[in-house]
Amino acid sequence: MSAILTDLRESARRPLPGAVQAGLVLFVAASAESLVRRLYPADSAVLIQRLGEVYGWLSLAALLLVFPARRLRLMPYRRALGLAGFAYALLHTAYTFGHTLAGRLDNLPFLSPVMQGGIVLGGVSLALLVPLALTSTNFAIRRLGRHWRTLHRLGPPATLLAALHGAWIGVHFGLWPLAWTSAVLLALSAALYLTRRSSR
Repeated sequence: MSAILTDLRESARRPLPGAVQAGLVLFVAASAESLVRRLYPADSAVLIQRLGEVYGWLSLAALLLVFPARRLRLMPYRRALGLAGFAYALLHTAYTFGHTLAGRLDNLPFLSPVMQGGIVLGGVSLALLVPLALTSTNFAIRRLGRHWRTLHRLGPPATLLAALHGAWIGVHFGLWPLAWTSAVLLALSAALYLTRRSSR
């Protein structure tokens, strides 16, 4: 009996295979999309807006978990969390680009200055995440050497910008744009970032 318990503990400590981690990321995305689509009519513009918001929140949540990964014993899943944050950010961008800008960048000047500023913050955050996602491989780590760690220091600023983007424009979920949810996400991002720096 003790041998069986020991085997169970050991298997629980082993990280899930990469394919399983990717499957979980897709499962979360599919579940979130299915739930939102059940709540809003298929032809509703609000549906697209809400899908964009949900993926934005999922992206920020995944990126925030990267900060305390060591303390939460999530280090084996840190890469998957970062890539999930990037994937959800792309889905967030696709939906909000279609809803807010009607699929055209030349509509940006017609938005309010507040919206423009928030979109710029989100765009910069996404741009910072691109090289991190592209170099999140063992090959890139070997190829870049010590420069890989330097490059991936862009992660915390990208996450803070994403949180500020959410607070600036608003994580709606049917609430007023600068609702308490956005403020809490921004405060949590800053707290995790400062905690991470002080623990070095």
